Parts: sequence; structure tokens; C-alpha cells
Amino acid sequence: MSANSPFRSLSVQKLQDELRFRKLPIGGTKSVLVARLEEYEGQLNADTASEDDSDRNASNGAAINPEVAGDAIEARRRELAKQRVGISIWNSPLVILKYLILYISDSLVLGLQTMVAHVWVVVAMLCLLVAGVAVYLAEGPHQGTVAVLESQVLWYGWWLVLGIASSIGLGTGLHTFVLFLGPHIAHVTLTAYQCHSLDFETRGPDSFICEPSVGQAATAAVTVWQIAKKVRLESFFWGLGTSIGELPPYFVARAAAAAGRDDQGFASIEGLLARPKSERTVGERVQVAMYNLMQSLGFFGILLCASIPNPLFDLAGIVCGHFGVPFMTFFGATFLGKAVFKSSIQTISVILMLSEDILAFILTELQSYAPTLHDFVQKLLDEQVKRYQKRPDGAHELKPSKSNYLGALWNALLVCMIGYFIASLLESLAIAQMKKEHERELQRLQKRALKEHRKQVQTNTESATKLE
Repeated sequence: MSANSPFRSLSVQKLQDELRFRKLPIGGTKSVLVARLEEYEGQLNADTASEDDSDRNASNGAAINPEVAGDAIEARRRELAKQRVGISIWNSPLVILKYLILYISDSLVLGLQTMVAHVWVVVAMLCLLVAGVAVYLAEGPHQGTVAVLESQVLWYGWWLVLGIASSIGLGTGLHTFVLFLGPHIAHVTLTAYQCHSLDFETRGPDSFICEPSVGQAATAAVTVWQIAKKVRLESFFWGLGTSIGELPPYFVARAAAAAGRDDQGFASIEGLLARPKSERTVGERVQVAMYNLMQSLGFFGILLCASIPNPLFDLAGIVCGHFGVPFMTFFGATFLGKAVFKSSIQTISVILMLSEDILAFILTELQSYAPTLHDFVQKLLDEQVKRYQKRPDGAHELKPSKSNYLGALWNALLVCMIGYFIASLLESLAIAQMKKEHERELQRLQKRALKEHRKQVQTNTESATKLE
């Protein structure tokens, strides 16, 4: 700590005011506050030392009132926020492309800096990678184990990635349970009931094919719990992915709170809390209820919110990060809620909806009220039975028809939704980069205002000293 530091003569209250003006944390003893201000001033001097002469001469004019400068910066902040609201990939593709390129460039630079800072970790990982590739390519009796391990990693890694994508859909509405895991569970369920057995593969070239020799008496052995057991790992890894995907809002809110910055997500929550109950929409009321639940119950509140299928769980990460909830408390509750309880609830629900009793009830009702639709659904089920079974020579009983318009329509819908998700993801990344660039601009304006404010304080101090 510098002996002639101008901050040492200030009171704790004045130091906290200076820290607030600089958007810095205000907690700690007086020595900590002084050290924090001196460190910031040192960084400020280093950042502004490379400014050109014209900028330096311009800043030597009339001193800027910090309150006026703060109002100007806030006005500029609102103006930039308004610009971001109207940007999308459809009306401003070139702007989105520009910030995507900046995002990729920043990510590459950050990656290289991280690698240089942790060079020994990178070397160790490269050695492990080379050893793994050598084992993978080398011939020997271990190749059987390698093939099994590769198959397992790719299969369950796929569901893990889908779970992460479902949580970080970034407002696109993409839910990979509806698009992927739900249809997979439905396929397994229908195959089990139509084949009266669970003795079939769920992946590979012979997936969902069973022997026709299994008798009707085996139907009693096919239970909801056995079907759930067959898809439990896919469901678990998908749930694990969704819990991992909830971490970014938590870390962003925690970093913003630690740095003394205003987090946009939590600011929206505070706006909801300040709004009268009569003016809140149904979705906003649900958000407020979740907020109150997590505030009052802590770990169990997070667990309950994570266990209930809802699209508003990002609120939990924002709230927990803002209030400094320990990572293990947040992630532990989220993991249990999503990977164990929520995924199990959704899996059991799909299996129950497609059970033989429910299907029989639906077919009976369709036959009574919509005979044409009943015949269509019954025909589809009969075709599925033939597709699932093999002849004694091992060939399929029925090949998929080229005129399967329903399957083609579903595939087209799936492609459109995935394409929309990718486009929305790129748009969100570009807008996030755009926000980062705007924050950098605001930081430059703030540093310039702080520099003028510091000069004004020094000038006033020198004038007071001369008068004495």
C-alpha cells in the first residue's frame, strides 16, 4: 500500500462511495478497500497510458462531473440495449455474421491464452490423447473391449449432449426430450408390447427387431418397470446433461455479484417482484412462486423446482448465483432433481401413456367416435408389429415402405426444428458477443470519466493545499 495514497485519508463511507462509483465490491476492512481502489487505479493508469495525444489533450480540458458522466453512460447503456432488442438473424444477417466472427476470434484467443497459461496441463492431456489413439489403433485382443467402450461412450455421450442442448436452448423452445428421448422411449415401449418381450437391441443395424416365437404368455413379464429399466441409462444421461446445462446462468450471476455488477437476469426478477400482483402474467406468477420457494426452502426448494418439468428453471441458477449459494448445494440439488427425479417421472409417463391398456382404450374410443381414424391408427400398429418381427431365415417380415409419408413428414419437421435451433443458437451467440462489445465500450467511457474525476480530485486537493 502506497504511503502517499490519496485514499488513505478517506473514511470507510467515502471509500465505499468511491468503490460504488467504480462498480467495485464494497465489502471488507478499510485497508482492503484502499488496496482495492489502488489496484483499480493502477490498472486504469496502465489502460490509459497508451491513449493517443489528441485524446489526452481532450481530457485535459474542463473536468467532467462524475454525476453527469454517469448519467451519460447510463443513457448510452440504454441506447445500446435498445439496439440489441431489434437484432435477429432474419432482419440483420450481416450484423449477426460480424459478431459471430468476433465471437470465434475471441474464443480462439481465449483458448490460446488458456493453453499458454496451463502449458503443462496441455502437454499432459496431449500425452494421454496420443496414448489413447495408439491403444485405439493398435491390433490385439483388446480391440473387443475398445469397440464396446467406444459404442457405450458414443451412445450415452449422445444423450448427454442432447440434455445439455435442451437446457441451453437459449430461448428457442427446443426440448430434446420431445424430439429425441421421448420418441426413443415410445419406440422401446411399443416394441416391447408388440413383441411381448424385452429381448431386442435398441441400437445398431438389428435394433428393435425381435423373434416371433415368443408367445403371448410372455406379455405378463413385460411390465412398466422392466421397460423403464431398459431405458434408464439413456434417461439418466439425458437428465445429467440438462443439469450441466443449468450451470452457465449460475456462474454468470455469481460472477456479476462478486464483481459488483448488475446482472441483467436478476434485474428482471427484481422488476417482477416490484410489479403489483394484479399486473403479473401467469408465467411471471410462476417465476415469483419459484423465487419465493427457493428463498424459503434452500436446497429442498431447488430440488423441488428441478424435479418438476418446467421451462423456467434458469431462474434458479440466476437466483442461486446472485445470492452466493455454494456450488455443491446448487448442482447437487439440480443433479438429483433433473437426472434422477425429473427424468424418471417423464420416462414413466411416456411408458404409461403407451401401455397396452391405454392403447386399447384409445382404439376403442376412436372406433366409437372416429372410425376412419381408428382404422388408420390400427393399420399403423399392425405394420409396426410386422416390422418388429423376423422370419425364421432372419429377414425382416416387412420392409419400410417408400411411401411412408408420416415418417417423411416427421423427419422433415425434425430437420426444420434442428435447423431453427442452430440458427437461434448462432443468433444468441452473436448477440451475446454484441453485448460484450457494448460493455467494453461502456467500460472505456467509464474509465475516461474516472480519469477525469481523479484529475479533478487531485486538482482540488492541490488548490486547497496552496491556499493553506
